[in-house]
Amino acid sequence: MAAGKNENSRNAKDQDSSYLLVEAPLTDISLVESPRLREILKFWESQKRGDDVPLWKSFNPMNFPDILPTISVFSNEGTLDEPDYLLRVEGEQSARIMDLPTSMTRVRELDSYFSNTRLREHLDIMAREKMPIYFIRNMGWREYKDYINYEILCMPFATQENGPVDRFLSTKTFNQKPLKK
Repeated sequence: MAAGKNENSRNAKDQDSSYLLVEAPLTDISLVESPRLREILKFWESQKRGDDVPLWKSFNPMNFPDILPTISVFSNEGTLDEPDYLLRVEGEQSARIMDLPTSMTRVRELDSYFSNTRLREHLDIMAREKMPIYFIRNMGWREYKDYINYEILCMPFATQENGPVDRFLSTKTFNQKPLKK
């Protein structure tokens, strides 16, 4: 899979072998491998308000019951200049697989480097660029789980009509096939 072409993009050579950020921010929907994640991205795009992100109230999780076990919802409890990200809810399946709490945990308190450093970077990109991000990763960072790959699509929302990006929805798919080169 080709890496994205903008300045925030990363390629596989810049990352450890278990992580490939395809494009941040995501501008090419064809890069998303999972048909279900593409459907969810199309929903997000249909809810955009011109050049602005969709309102959080436009997302009804009950319209997507199949993804509930693997969603993450984050909020920015700080400001754009000094964000304070909170993991509001983590779906039961992804919490179990990724060994994460299921709710109300500050991102800075999450254990792994990836969870608290890269996650903050991703949330910052979405808040600033008002665009989704997408990446593929292998579970090799978890002992005995390197046979599992996953895709993550993260999308920004706003809770107020003229407000900043302050909600983030992450959806995941888990599978047992090798990463494409």
